[in-house]
Amino acid sequence: MAIRGVLFDWDGTIARGGGERVPAACVAVAAYAARELGVEASPADLERALDAVVSHRPADPAPEIRAILGQAFTWLGWPASAGDVEAAARLFFEAACRGQEVYDDARAILASLKYRGYRLGVVANSIFPADSWHPLVNSLGLAGYIETFVTSADIGLAKPSPSPFRRALAELRLQPHEAIFVGDTPATDIAGARAAGLRAVLLDRRGRQREAAGYLVIHRLSALADLLGEGLSPRYGF
Repeated sequence: MAIRGVLFDWDGTIARGGGERVPAACVAVAAYAARELGVEASPADLERALDAVVSHRPADPAPEIRAILGQAFTWLGWPASAGDVEAAARLFFEAACRGQEVYDDARAILASLKYRGYRLGVVANSIFPADSWHPLVNSLGLAGYIETFVTSADIGLAKPSPSPFRRALAELRLQPHEAIFVGDTPATDIAGARAAGLRAVLLDRRGRQREAAGYLVIHRLSALADLLGEGLSPRYGF
C-alpha cells in the first residue's frame, strides 16, 4: 500500500535548539519562586534539586516536567501549589526552548509533503508534553503542517518503545505500513519506529553514515521528496 503519512523526530531533525537550556530555565523558575512564593531561590539550588530528583527516578523512562518540578520544589521546601507548578513548568519550557530554529530543509519538505497530501506528525522524546509544544510549533510557523505532536511525556514511555509511534499513527488514522518515520538517532528513532512496524529513515546531517541494514540513510530532508515520489526500494528491507 502507498505511503500516506510521514512522522518526524523533532530535535536535530525538524529543529535545532539554542543556548544553555537547563541553566536558563532554572533562572526563569527561580525568579518566579522568589517573586510568587516568597522564598530565597537560587538557580543553582534549583538545578541541584532537579538533578537529585531525576537521579532518584531510575525506573521512570519518560519523566514529565510538572512531576519533576513538583518534586524539586518539595525537595527544596518551597510552598508551591499545583498552579505554581503549572506556571513554573510553562516558564521552564519557554526558557529551555528559546532560540529554537527550524532547519531550512525541514520547513521546505513539510510544506511540500503537506501540499502533496501527506499526513504529518512529530514523535519526540521530551520531558514536555504536547500541550507545551503547540504554542512553539505555532510560533515557528509549522502548525499548518504538523497534525499531531506526541512526546514521551504524554505516553509515559520513551522511544525506542513503540508506544509513542502508535499514538501518533492512531491520531493520524494510519496503519504502520502506511507511514515512514524520519529521525537522527538509530538507537531510539530507528529502533522504535521499526518496533512499531514503520519504515525507518535515518537523517545523518553530518554525512558520516552511507549505508545501513534495514533502513535508508539520507543527509538532507529534501531527499524525501524523491524518495516518496519513486517509492521505497525493497533493497532497504522495506
